[in-house]
Amino acid sequence: MSLQSQNVAALVAAYTSPARFSSAHSAALALQLRAAAPKTMTADQRKALETVLQRAAEVGEIRKARERTAPPAVRARRAELASSWTSLHAALSALVNIPKELSPMGAEAAELVDRLFPEGVAFTTADALSLFGRSQMLLQRIEEEGLRARIDALVTPMLMRSAEVAFEGIGEVLGISADTSSLPPRALAEANGRFAYAVTTYARALSITLDPEDEAGVRVFLAAMAPIDGARVVPGRAKAADEEFEDEPSEPGAPNEPTSPETPEEDPDAPYVPASDDPIDNPFIT
Repeated sequence: MSLQSQNVAALVAAYTSPARFSSAHSAALALQLRAAAPKTMTADQRKALETVLQRAAEVGEIRKARERTAPPAVRARRAELASSWTSLHAALSALVNIPKELSPMGAEAAELVDRLFPEGVAFTTADALSLFGRSQMLLQRIEEEGLRARIDALVTPMLMRSAEVAFEGIGEVLGISADTSSLPPRALAEANGRFAYAVTTYARALSITLDPEDEAGVRVFLAAMAPIDGARVVPGRAKAADEEFEDEPSEPGAPNEPTSPETPEEDPDAPYVPASDDPIDNPFIT
């Protein structure tokens, strides 16, 4: 069917109306739009495309921050910290049986083991938060009691350094560092909303110079918009399309209310769709 027999206005409207996208697709979609962009564009059109790329990068940064604090990352960091303390304990314990006639290292190692690990390494089997607290206390004691030099004199200093690095790593994934703790619960949804709006703005920028009677121009516009077709979130399927992250409850500690069939679950990555082009309704317009 030729373009002349189609409703060009309807085709254009399909791309210039607000759409929803999975945050997992934002980076690829932005690059696809850049690759499919018309060879000739106005300054405003180029700026709109650059905004799409910028908004996609923002979504990616938030996704990375959230992935660092996801359960698999916490388990991995907890295991690293537990292993570092177990290795230090084992290294010191291996020296305990050295006869004092041969070297004072055995007695020195025994004292350090008794002071730092009176109950062995059973604490390393605790949950991540408990292990963080116990590790913090151990590191503080080692510093305050001047034990670091004594430990490093008996075993390789890399064992203590390993414990320190692992401690910093688990603090990061637990959200204790400034970078992760300052991330708002809906940061991803809001960033994804800005990306979706940037895509719509780009489509509108291209449509402004479009002549509906110019078949070649219409085809160029449709080719530039083609990547959107495969990335749109189909209503009712948003959760399945982007479910790798779940948003926190609106109030900290508040239980999640059961969801009835009449009230579908909110997609954590669902973009905010502006109500209109009025700056009062739409915070993205300046």
